[in-house]
Amino acid sequence: MGEVKVLHCIHSLSWGGLEIYTVELIQKLAEKGLAQKVLCSAHSRVTEELKKSGVEVLPFPEKKLSKLKTARLIKKIIQEHGITHLHSHTRLDMWACALAKWRKPEIQHIYNLYMNATPKRDFVHKWLFAKVDALCSSSENILDDVKKNFPIAPEKLHLVRYGRKTESFQHDPHKRQALREHYGARPEHIVFGTLCRIDPGKGVRELVQALEYLNDHELEKIQLWIVGDPTIIGKNPDGTPLFEGPSEELSRWIAERMENPRYREHIVRIPFQKDYVSYIDALDVFALASYNETYSLSVLDAMMMGKPVIGTNAGGTPEQVGLHNERGVLAEPQNAESLSHAFRHYLKHPTDIQTQGRKAQEWSLSQHSWPTTQEAFLRLYDSLGPSGSKINSAN
Repeated sequence: MGEVKVLHCIHSLSWGGLEIYTVELIQKLAEKGLAQKVLCSAHSRVTEELKKSGVEVLPFPEKKLSKLKTARLIKKIIQEHGITHLHSHTRLDMWACALAKWRKPEIQHIYNLYMNATPKRDFVHKWLFAKVDALCSSSENILDDVKKNFPIAPEKLHLVRYGRKTESFQHDPHKRQALREHYGARPEHIVFGTLCRIDPGKGVRELVQALEYLNDHELEKIQLWIVGDPTIIGKNPDGTPLFEGPSEELSRWIAERMENPRYREHIVRIPFQKDYVSYIDALDVFALASYNETYSLSVLDAMMMGKPVIGTNAGGTPEQVGLHNERGVLAEPQNAESLSHAFRHYLKHPTDIQTQGRKAQEWSLSQHSWPTTQEAFLRLYDSLGPSGSKINSAN
């Protein structure tokens, strides 16, 4: 009886939510004793973090490879290491794994979909998705879109909720108070905040513009914290970060807006924080105004800390917030005025901060624990075969 051996493919030089989650997923599967290896670029933070945790990495020396070259490398790894399952985590890797699987029907291919499912029903994608044996998403809404937009059999679709380290989300009243005092939040303030890349698609500009629609009396009662950095695309010759142009422009625009006396005490810029849970804890209401977020990890983390969420009515966010505003308030994407109505809701109904926050915490903790996610993937690998294979689980 053969052993399940998984090759994860994560062809990304970035270090954002997708990469951080993929690394954590691989680490959590390693804890269960899964035989796995990871194909990634030697220049990536993914490689660096996986090596630290003892996961076996097969790094390629180039920063990026074409789909065809990646497929050839995957075929070689399958042959040398007896790989039975491919697990792709980006669109490029999905293509490469599909090409590598050609004429190898015994190899099983799992694709984690972290993005939205836009229509792809042409001949090429029909061939491509025929080489995917299981497509996994954390979002029911996204899987519904996949059924409509992707040429893939419904029985290949699997809802596997994101796992989170639920034990990490602990309230610390002393640290919360210290952070609020440090950033000048007064006792009567409702502190709204977002944790995300300073990127146009994250809706940060609209969050700031929403303050323009509040009158002076309303504005006096709130602070808006923006926690995060512009999108990094590399390093300058002197080693400093090289930022993506639109993100850097947006960062400058926010800084200029903060110089306006009307907003000076009501907009707070905070760099990315490794101890981000404490910053979520210091907020009253979390906000993510992304134009089309698939299924946000930062929203989940805020909910686990008992925060109601202002989100946009797009992508997987309505599933998280609740179509009837059970766990927060939905606003229209790319609409600052709609976001201002969401701010105003909590000014008028401050008791919703507690009631919606409690519902958010209950829902997120019940749906997104790592043990459940680990077992879901182990069962999936096992069910896909190959025939007679088994998982050598530590537990």
